[in-house]
Amino acid sequence: KKAVVWRIKRFAGNTEALFSAEVELTPSVRERVWSRPPVTVEFLVNMYTASGVHVRFLRVYDKSGYQTNRWVRYITRAGHYQIRI
Repeated sequence: KKAVVWRIKRFAGNTEALFSAEVELTPSVRERVWSRPPVTVEFLVNMYTASGVHVRFLRVYDKSGYQTNRWVRYITRAGHYQIRI
């Protein structure tokens, strides 16, 4: 799978990140025009909710003695975005 992976270690709130790239085609025997395929974008942001929904209270009823952890994992995940140049 041909892909460019961009990992950002920390991303503070109210900030913006910009990614720019250039594509250079390898020379071939026949001259062909680049067809400009769509660029697919996916992203995942851990410990952030885009909607602002937070879990304030959760009660687990279980008779087997299951021990709960007081921890919630928030994930924001993109749908499928395609950008046409």
